[in-house]
Amino acid sequence: MINLSRRRMVFGTASVVAVGLGSQLLGSSVFGTLAHAAPPLASAITMPDNFMQLSKKLTAVDNLECHLGQALYSWLHHAELDAQLDALATLLSAHSDVVGDPLHQLLAQQPAALGQLYQQLVNGWYLGVVGQPGSQVCIGFENIVSYELVKDSLLPPSYAVGEPNFWIHKPDSEAPTHG
Repeated sequence: MINLSRRRMVFGTASVVAVGLGSQLLGSSVFGTLAHAAPPLASAITMPDNFMQLSKKLTAVDNLECHLGQALYSWLHHAELDAQLDALATLLSAHSDVVGDPLHQLLAQQPAALGQLYQQLVNGWYLGVVGQPGSQVCIGFENIVSYELVKDSLLPPSYAVGEPNFWIHKPDSEAPTHG
């Protein structure tokens, strides 16, 4: 049986009341601000079909990760995004033979928002990063396009000197030493 003195009972009740009041006071300022800074829920925003089609055209990769696409679309989502996606898709279709520097020159002649959208899409797919410099957010890492393109020939980035789980095999006498 728990021996509860009057002093412990009063102290416990006061603690619960203090925590409740504190969370109410902090909830409206600190927690309210954090809620607005949180990333959008990927399931809350419906990604249009043309987003993945445009992304495949930009990356030249047919099997893009849908979850990364949904996260990228959710982070970029704003009122004019769908119209800008249509305009970018139309521009790229009309100039399908233009690649590299000529494409960048073509985008420089378009409205600034179109060039920024192109850059944000490429950054999102290849680097897994969205946002403006200084407030960038990582939305993907292991499933970004730049890793998918080289996964069969390069080791994953790490501090290990060999392939994954290299330490479980007995080293050969002919194996080169590192260092």
